[in-house]
Amino acid sequence: MIPISLTLQGIYSYKEKAQTIDFTNLCNAGLFGIFGSVGSGKSTILEAISYALYGNTERLNSHEKRNYNMMNLKSNSILIDFKFRNIKDDKMYRFVVKGKRNSKKFEDVKAYARDAFVKTENEWLKLQSANAEHIIGLSYENFRRTIIIPQGKFQEFLQLKDSERTKMMKELFQLHKFDFSDKTKRIEQENNTKRNNIEGQLQQLENQKDVSQQIILSPEQEAEIKKFRDERQRIGKELKLVRRNLRADIDRLGNTIKFVNMLVPSLLVCIGGIGYILWRHKRRRQN
Repeated sequence: MIPISLTLQGIYSYKEKAQTIDFTNLCNAGLFGIFGSVGSGKSTILEAISYALYGNTERLNSHEKRNYNMMNLKSNSILIDFKFRNIKDDKMYRFVVKGKRNSKKFEDVKAYARDAFVKTENEWLKLQSANAEHIIGLSYENFRRTIIIPQGKFQEFLQLKDSERTKMMKELFQLHKFDFSDKTKRIEQENNTKRNNIEGQLQQLENQKDVSQQIILSPEQEAEIKKFRDERQRIGKELKLVRRNLRADIDRLGNTIKFVNMLVPSLLVCIGGIGYILWRHKRRRQN
């Protein structure tokens, strides 16, 4: 996901006038920081993106009058307009959040309307669902753990259980394409069904013997038995190959996840260190 622009109005410290952040030049620089004094709206930028994409935020939950508390007390409406390019399908998407305060009752702020659009040629086409998970391939939990790590939650990311981190890494790096276990199991089940069917027919033909154990089969039936036996042997070899490939896929996937598990925490620490150095450098220049 590459952000293009974010327009905010009436959310937390962003008052009546709409303000737009153009990420184009910032992203072209490769690395940029968000700086400002306490309460200037740094976290609001990240929270607005999170809410636009998922309808959820880390700062407030649905039981804390989120609609009322998110809207600036001097504003009568709220707007979040987030545009980004999705790397997964190379399309432009737009998520819009709108809401209004009841003009007759100040504390009454109804549920916000969230809509999603995809750009087709020169127009925005509205999508049926406004949930970004199926677009960018990340659940809200893994989005907040990797893309937007809330303040004070970095330690939680480092201490994730192996199963949780594995699931997150599969989503983040699209590792599902290397996991063939379901497909392999289905092929094995189909082959087992065929083998059992062949063995049943073989048993039925073998039972067609007289008391002296002389097989009373026609040449056509004997040829059919040979065909069944050859097919059973072929399926047995195919099953062995499927199992061997499955073990190789599991080992390869496990090695990939181990590498990512070792790399990502170190990478995040480095990024955090670079951000801190940039912040200190800016503070010194201001002083």
